[in-house]
Amino acid sequence: MRISRGLHEHTQKLERAVEGTYASENSDPRIRLLSDSLHLSRLADLELGRLSQSLQRVLQLLQGQWGEPSAQPLISGGATPFERERQALNTSINTLKRERNELETLYDIARVLNSTLEFDQVLRLVMEQVIRFVNAERGFLALLNPVNNELEFTIALDKQGQPIDRSAYKNSRSTVNRVVQTREPMLTDDAQLDKALKEQESIMAFGIRSIMCAPLVVRDHCIGAVYVDSRINANLFGPKHREMLLAFCHQAAIAIDNARLFADLSRTIRKVNEDKQYMDNIFASIANGVITTDSAGIITTFNEAAAKILRMNPRTAIGKNHQEVFTVRPQVGISELLQSARVQHEHGTMVTNSVDCDIPGAGEVNLNLYVSALLDTQNDHIGMALVIDDRTELKRSEAQAKQVRRIFERYVHPNVVQQLIKDPMALNLGGETKEISVVFADIRGYTRLSESMSPEEMMNLLNSYLGIMVEEIWHEEGTLTAFIGDALMAIFNAPLLQSDHALRAVRATWNMRKAVQKYQREHPQETPLAFGFGVNTGLGVVGNLGSTGRLQNYTAIGDVVNVASRLQSNASDNNILLNHSTFVQVRQHVMVSHLAPLQVKNKSAPLDVWSLLGLV
Repeated sequence: MRISRGLHEHTQKLERAVEGTYASENSDPRIRLLSDSLHLSRLADLELGRLSQSLQRVLQLLQGQWGEPSAQPLISGGATPFERERQALNTSINTLKRERNELETLYDIARVLNSTLEFDQVLRLVMEQVIRFVNAERGFLALLNPVNNELEFTIALDKQGQPIDRSAYKNSRSTVNRVVQTREPMLTDDAQLDKALKEQESIMAFGIRSIMCAPLVVRDHCIGAVYVDSRINANLFGPKHREMLLAFCHQAAIAIDNARLFADLSRTIRKVNEDKQYMDNIFASIANGVITTDSAGIITTFNEAAAKILRMNPRTAIGKNHQEVFTVRPQVGISELLQSARVQHEHGTMVTNSVDCDIPGAGEVNLNLYVSALLDTQNDHIGMALVIDDRTELKRSEAQAKQVRRIFERYVHPNVVQQLIKDPMALNLGGETKEISVVFADIRGYTRLSESMSPEEMMNLLNSYLGIMVEEIWHEEGTLTAFIGDALMAIFNAPLLQSDHALRAVRATWNMRKAVQKYQREHPQETPLAFGFGVNTGLGVVGNLGSTGRLQNYTAIGDVVNVASRLQSNASDNNILLNHSTFVQVRQHVMVSHLAPLQVKNKSAPLDVWSLLGLV
């Protein structure tokens, strides 16, 4: 009996000490206390069993000494003192066994609830365990929303662990609300007879008999409630079940709170990782190089653009001091710039520097460096940020554009110049062989006119006529390659490709003739001039011609140019001669007259020549 009383006292202490589930069986002292108590209970059972057997032998011995049981001296109630002691001892042993079983159940529940930190899985385990624990027909679990403090039914299961339709929640809402507000567990033997519950229509309508509900309290805050009921059995739950459910809810509340904290932590970590990945993607996609250091000068960020510009491996740079890392690129002067910016501009002022240097693997580069101090919310220095703007390609493009303008802006239409600047790859200044159409135009009787006019008058007259002729060439996007005394030369299909270059050349020539005649009609007082025109199509070499670095001109050379010049020389006043190679490409667009074969200088075979009469 003394041992029994000692176990009872120990159990009561245990119940007061153990109020929930725990994060780790090995580290939480309450788990060890519970385990030690169960072990002590088992030892007590064995010891009390041996004592019971000894008492049985003593009783048998005494019965043998006294004879038949009827001859035994009776004590009040018809039982010997030994019999009463034995019965009391058996009752104590049964009580201890029941309490031990209850402790084992709580211990198993604690282990199950601590087997996971996944929020939804913890909620399901709580409902499955509580329904099995009290042998209920079904159960609901409601939690207070931490944002709006509204009660939300999060899970409902039946005895087989199957989900229950949400429409059944309203049966228990008022009961759960009351338990959450009062933080007091509720138990009814028969809800149909309970005056406090008979007023609830849902209780009566659904025939609910046994109800039990307990709050979920953790850190002195009620976070929800667990509700179980039965529509079949009355008196299913007793005071002992209520106490056990309350002990269970203490464990469940801690498990749910831990799972909720873990879920919040997981979301926070996931958000941090997503933000980091987002920032990493931004750094990776930035065309400018970005390098950051902490307050000690240790490199913390080194994006791919910076690695490409500086021809360095970022993996070998991160985690090292910038003075050590950039010793391999002293020509850029990054360490000196970071150091001076740290001293002179500690309040975050931007420092800029432009560098022209040679980087192995990249050649001559032009870099703009921007350095800024990094400050925290208290304006304390936490590092430096370096942005590298590689302007090498821009500088090269500007140089190319300047060269294109220098070469072509006087000879081709401005639209062609802009196209060449946009697509420098279309231009091969070194020379290339391609099919072109060449136009030559020359004044008839230039020598005679020069004798009758002063040089100034002759120059003004030539400029007037040549100006209106150049406009027609530009209108067809031809390239004016040369003024040769009183003659001009233009080419088509260079520098830009023109699939209809032969037709463009013919149209430009015909329009030059028309423009000259119109000018003469509008200026009858001036001395009229006549021109001869020659057009030829064939292969020629086009590119820059002249002294490298001194004077160069974009032009064409080859037999195609020579033949066009010979055609122009043999053309009569304002007549346009087309070589056969040009005619075959424009025959559907022109009106012509076939001339006799034309023998020209330096050509062994006569030329097949056509006279242009008009455009279709």
